[in-house]
Amino acid sequence: MLRMLVCLAALLLGGCASITGTQTQPISVQATQGSQIVSGATCTLSNDAGKWYVKTPGSVAIKKSTADLLVECAKDGVVGQQNVVSKANTNVWGNILAGGIIGYAIDRNSGAGFDYPDAVTVTLGSVMGAMPGTPLPAGMAGMTPAAGRWRAVMSCDVNRTISDSKPYQANFSAEVDGNRVLLRRRNKIAEEVLSGTISGDSLTLNGMGYRLEKPGSSWVFRIDGVFMGNAKIFNGKGAMLTKAGVVARECTVVMVHTDIPPPAPKSEAPEVAAAPAAAQ
Repeated sequence: MLRMLVCLAALLLGGCASITGTQTQPISVQATQGSQIVSGATCTLSNDAGKWYVKTPGSVAIKKSTADLLVECAKDGVVGQQNVVSKANTNVWGNILAGGIIGYAIDRNSGAGFDYPDAVTVTLGSVMGAMPGTPLPAGMAGMTPAAGRWRAVMSCDVNRTISDSKPYQANFSAEVDGNRVLLRRRNKIAEEVLSGTISGDSLTLNGMGYRLEKPGSSWVFRIDGVFMGNAKIFNGKGAMLTKAGVVARECTVVMVHTDIPPPAPKSEAPEVAAAPAAAQ
């Protein structure tokens, strides 16, 4: 109702849009641990306008808001987060001069008159789950995903919110890093990213997708499943949801381990005595 009244009043002044500002902003993200810069950390940026994903060091375009931006990063079971404050930019004052309180209300409602810092640094320091190579805490013991390459395929039925939609199937690149999983795909039309943390033999993947030509037209995923076949196959089911939380599609995700790294070279046994079988 407030936005309708603001837009109605703004139409009388020349249109319901920001007079001088934009609603999106690119933000570069880097992660550090101690005195070292960390490459390949998976980061999620979120505010009340949506969620976005990037790997460090990298940059992603987010939708601006008057709300703070939470940046969460993780790699090898170590996490960190940074809360970024949204601040009014000079466009707000230009809009006040051009459109009075209506101009200000438009920019406040759309986020166009507010900015986040152009760069964010997240310090990794808290342990999430278990570090690779160390025992899992009680309640999280289970299968350890096989090392090597993975392939992921998502299959979804028709979109219930679009009358002429069809089922689709898409291949995703898959990364398994310790107990962290990241799935990603990008084509000429859209980009989709899902991530999650393995707990025992279970994995919940949360993510989002958006159309490249309409970044504000986004959707979210929630997929729950388990690892099978000696932790070489993941089978999950869930849904693609609209921004309003409505189920748009029912989806399945299958992730399969495709190869195994070569074994480490064995050291030759001493000639004077054979090593016991249990020690080999």
